[in-house]
Amino acid sequence: MGKLSKKMQLTTLGAGLAVALTAGVMSTTVIAAQTNLSTEVKAAKGNKVGLKQAITIATKHASGMLISADYDEDDGAENGVYAIEFSTASDSYEVIVDAITGEVVSTNTERLDRDDINDYNVQRRVKVNVMSAIGIAEKKIGGMTLEVEFEADRDYSDHPLYYKVDLLKGDEIVGINIDANTGETFANKYKR
Repeated sequence: MGKLSKKMQLTTLGAGLAVALTAGVMSTTVIAAQTNLSTEVKAAKGNKVGLKQAITIATKHASGMLISADYDEDDGAENGVYAIEFSTASDSYEVIVDAITGEVVSTNTERLDRDDINDYNVQRRVKVNVMSAIGIAEKKIGGMTLEVEFEADRDYSDHPLYYKVDLLKGDEIVGINIDANTGETFANKYKR
């Protein structure tokens, strides 16, 4: 075999090896992207108890109006938990519900401060309540609600009172805002 032939074989072998390595790296990257879901998404996908069911469970252990509900995959529990908050005109009740078993992990009661009382009174007067906001979000986006929180701020001049709702849809967490008086949805955001 001549020198030119050996050089061509080595060049061809090198090019083939480079292609194989590139393909390997690319497929590893794709697999890593598929398995590198956020811990919140992974944990939420394993839940056996949904947010609405957790709210129903929490309602039996608290008083007042439902203020917010939040899924947390890392709150000192082995499984993820839902933190469900209720308020009366003077007190706040937080009920922590295990997202796998549905058991109440803990309850906590605190006196509201002046700002919390103001927020409670504002939320009490809106036309769309928390459960309605969850229903609107699930109808618009699909998926499973992980968090809902009332906001009374000026982040959106056309929507000073709104609910922020995060939903698990496939392998993504989708955020949507719902006007607390009209039920109109706005400012959808996709997160990972």
